[in-house]
Amino acid sequence: MPMNKSIFKKLQAIIFYICLFFCTIQFAKAQSGQFIQFWGGPQYVGMLNFDDNHTTTTTGQGTVTFLGEEITTETYRAGGGIDYINNFSQNYGYQTGIYYSGQGQKYEGYVTNYYNKLDSSIRHYTSQVTMDYIRVPFMFRFNSILDDNDRINVSIFMGLQAGYLFGMTMSTTNSNIPDSSANKYKNFNIRQLYNAIDFGLGAGAQFNVKLSEKLSLNLGIRFDRSIVNIENHSVTLPDDAPLTLLYPVSTLKSDRESHTDIEVRMPTQNISVNVFLGLTVKLKNGKPPKPHPTDDLPPEQ
Repeated sequence: MPMNKSIFKKLQAIIFYICLFFCTIQFAKAQSGQFIQFWGGPQYVGMLNFDDNHTTTTTGQGTVTFLGEEITTETYRAGGGIDYINNFSQNYGYQTGIYYSGQGQKYEGYVTNYYNKLDSSIRHYTSQVTMDYIRVPFMFRFNSILDDNDRINVSIFMGLQAGYLFGMTMSTTNSNIPDSSANKYKNFNIRQLYNAIDFGLGAGAQFNVKLSEKLSLNLGIRFDRSIVNIENHSVTLPDDAPLTLLYPVSTLKSDRESHTDIEVRMPTQNISVNVFLGLTVKLKNGKPPKPHPTDDLPPEQ
């Protein structure tokens, strides 16, 4: 299925406007204090680069892609971790923590002249790259009303995060291709083609269901996106390296002038949408809200 970048753009806009809406509202009462939240769930992920858009040509064989242009498709990974939450007031707070984020991309397309062997036949391929990050976020939180008799409230969070790339793999899943870079260069460190550190934005929203005074169940959605280029263009490739080692790493393609100079390539950014379940444990109660000066006045007669 061809990549549809509009899906991510729409989700990004929805989460942004939800956060903006809650930021502009003053709520009467919510739950203050310190919390630990354990969470995890599936992620819909992609590695966005506008240079990776596919082009197609219709032939007697149907619609195919020539000159190594790749058809990119998203894939599914997992994400989860531990958050420390400090609601320093009845409605506002911050959160940080550490979590695992699986990223990656699937590719599908057609290639000719593979390895520059002057082979004019059209070969179909599928391949995939997976990336494993440890991320540390710092986000502001906004919490809706939670009166004494209420059991459900909503939390909105957004902020910055830093990620460390600790693992990466690539694979070609179609045996129709003569060879793959992974087989040809078994000792080549694929991970060095990408930057070890990734900085990004994060935002999300969650429902909190109060189970007891100490425990809450959470259901939410989380959106992450890089704000820097994750590709490392300073790496020197082997002299006889096949063009499959050009970006994106796992994609098989023949020589294209638009990709022989990687310095002119558009930035690549990780992007993910995570649906998660969580459990929050309350560690410490917050300070009670200050009474309003009129609270102690007798009612008017």
